[in-house]
Amino acid sequence: KGRVPRSVFFILFFLLCLFLLRLYVVESLHISTDAMETTLHKGDFVLVNKLSDAPERRDIVLFTSPLRRDSLTSPMLISRCVGIPGDTIQVNAGSFLVNGEEYPNSPHALNTYLIAPEGEKLFLELIKKLQIPLRDKKTVQSGISLTLTSFEEYQLREELPDSLQAMLRIRPVPSYRFVIPQKERAYRLDSLSLLACREAILNETDGKAGIRDGKLYIEGKLTHFFFFQQDYYWFLSDNRTDAVDSRHIGVVPKEHLMGKLFFCWFSRDKNKRFKRL
Repeated sequence: KGRVPRSVFFILFFLLCLFLLRLYVVESLHISTDAMETTLHKGDFVLVNKLSDAPERRDIVLFTSPLRRDSLTSPMLISRCVGIPGDTIQVNAGSFLVNGEEYPNSPHALNTYLIAPEGEKLFLELIKKLQIPLRDKKTVQSGISLTLTSFEEYQLREELPDSLQAMLRIRPVPSYRFVIPQKERAYRLDSLSLLACREAILNETDGKAGIRDGKLYIEGKLTHFFFFQQDYYWFLSDNRTDAVDSRHIGVVPKEHLMGKLFFCWFSRDKNKRFKRL
């Protein structure tokens, strides 16, 4: 009398194991953004390995925002690891260099391109001929803008005569260079690297640091170096037009990493179902 039935005990034990497995080992995740288009689609279901080691370059990682204003909500983000602790990142218009070597674009990576007005008709005809989706088409001062994958750009350029190649160009972005912080290493900081590491420094100093006119002050004293207490990573999404990644939130500390995406078990794109990432 009063004893818990054995079947109930086993159900509770199973649910506890399932909860611990999901919390610490493997979790199924529903993709709710288009940050990794077209590698992963919004609505896809993937598995996340929470026991994985530190990410390597090109891993797709789940992490929480390191921004202090996001500390209460802690939004989860998905992006591709481009730089690991100690790497030097160079950001240019349309290209990224890691330790002096050009980072190879994923053929699925989306970028915004500008097309000159005089080439608009021809480009739209080619896009239709090649069955390329017409994404985010907008009229701008310099012609039209739209988003293409790296492979789609390659397809278009293969069809274009040399005289028209210059009519298709990637949207320019500001250039900058910095070193990704590594645990227990001191780094010299200039105004550009301060932009990438601002949140990391403010978090590590508990708000005692201040940045004014491109210079770092700690407890009111000007300093040109900072000794980091954590390893950091730099992330770049495949959809570089609309996604939030390290270009917006800066470097991401190791403690904010939640796991690596390693398997897509359902997708509206049949070619991506049951695929290892």
